[in-house]
Amino acid sequence: MLKAGRLPARWVGLAWLLLPGAARAQQVLVRADVADDTLTNLTGPNRRYFGHLYAGAGLVAGARAPGAPVRAGFSSMEGQLGGRLKRRFTQTVAVVADVRYAYLRDGFEQTAAKTFPGAGRHRAERLAWHQVQAEIGLRLNAGRRGNTVGSYLDLLAWGGWVAATSHTTDDDPAPGGPAAVSTTETGLPYLRRWTGGVGARLGFDRYALVARRRLAGALRPGTAPAGACLPPWVLGLEIGLF
Repeated sequence: MLKAGRLPARWVGLAWLLLPGAARAQQVLVRADVADDTLTNLTGPNRRYFGHLYAGAGLVAGARAPGAPVRAGFSSMEGQLGGRLKRRFTQTVAVVADVRYAYLRDGFEQTAAKTFPGAGRHRAERLAWHQVQAEIGLRLNAGRRGNTVGSYLDLLAWGGWVAATSHTTDDDPAPGGPAAVSTTETGLPYLRRWTGGVGARLGFDRYALVARRRLAGALRPGTAPAGACLPPWVLGLEIGLF
């Protein structure tokens, strides 16, 4: 027999659940599709496929001919902007493919021995190439990592089409003249329209040191003074935009 004013605890709990507002108070806090959690993610820095943009800059390097005295330092350099796709086969081996725009500029010292691009002396003189390039590389990964690019070495082969060329000279104004004179000549017949070479890239995550060498000469045979040649190396830095 129950005493007045007291009910068993289980009856109190049952009565609470039967109240109209109690059912509405129940909320779903988490919804999950179990099937989605079992899908394999194929894209990402260390997944089967990974694509990203990148930017690079490098200095021209290599032997300089007396008749074509290319300046060292920032007067002669190349800038690049492109996209890269990586296809991973194992944790160690992958293949990368690039398409990019490259702007190469060679500045020239004004020496008495200069015969190319011209024998005349100027306050400043430079050649410029606008190029569309494609590149393929074998990537060798090193060390353990999670879903990151990690450390790697790329062995590269590349080729490109020279879309436009220019030769620009800057000269001081003539006595009594109003301003300096800048002259630009385009469509240069003595520069090759196709180029290519090899290279290597040593990187960690988004940063990489890159060396590329042009295998063919930049000048068409028979169109430039004897002994004229341009340095074939570009040494620089790349930054992945991801």
